[in-house]
Amino acid sequence: MLAYDHGISITKILNTLRARGVRVPMQNNFAAKCRQGNIRFDEVQQILDYLGYKLIIEKK
Repeated sequence: MLAYDHGISITKILNTLRARGVRVPMQNNFAAKCRQGNIRFDEVQQILDYLGYKLIIEKK
């Protein structure tokens, strides 16, 4: 995952986003959502933004 490439734990990302007022799940729920493929698009956007990435959707 990108977080590990940046040397940042998922817990730190989620705690920081929560401190900014972003509604994100607790770490154990987040891990389950990732495993089950139930993570919300806005959660992905917030995490990518925190890591300095942007998501670009282009037509094929």
